[in-house]
Amino acid sequence: MGEGRDEMKVAMLGGSFDPVHLGHLFLLHCAISMSDYDTFIVVPAALSNFKRTNAPKATDKDRLEMLRLALLDYKDVYPQDCDADIRLSTMELDRGGVSYTYDTVMDLKRDMDIHGRLGLIMGDDQIPSLARWYRFDDLKREVRFLVCRRNQDGALWTLMPEGVVYSKIEPSGLAPQSSSGFRADVHSRMGDLSPRVAEYVREHNLYS
Repeated sequence: MGEGRDEMKVAMLGGSFDPVHLGHLFLLHCAISMSDYDTFIVVPAALSNFKRTNAPKATDKDRLEMLRLALLDYKDVYPQDCDADIRLSTMELDRGGVSYTYDTVMDLKRDMDIHGRLGLIMGDDQIPSLARWYRFDDLKREVRFLVCRRNQDGALWTLMPEGVVYSKIEPSGLAPQSSSGFRADVHSRMGDLSPRVAEYVREHNLYS
């Protein structure tokens, strides 16, 4: 299907970002450097559909500030991407309740007048749950999944649901960081965070 005529190619990266870590920044870098999209929207969720009984530990305000700081750090970590158009959106936080990717995709396409497929950045570790996403059959008609390999052997590609339009992103290295891993061992894994985010976590005594 076409991507629309003479319109910017927009991709979004969603998540709880509780906290945002270097793995998130690496995922964004892979999409920026290994795809032909030119605008990237980072969207923190109010409450993930798959984490309804496990709300974010940090407040919306703290998660948003950590993301703002992480995007400042991003330009230091990946100076080659200094001209990338990266934007932070609060649409899911503003909407409140459970955050559904389909709703956000449709809102972005309407607000930005996008007629083609929106890029949806994700790690391959999310492939097994894709078919359970809210309104998945509708969602897969609206997006191109930009799937970055996080699995060591790449075996998860074989689990991609039928009919999905996607691009494989195969980085030379892998990013092992995870928010849950950080929360489980905050003090020894502070290096998983970018400098400004780590300082914010310390100053505000988050996750202790």
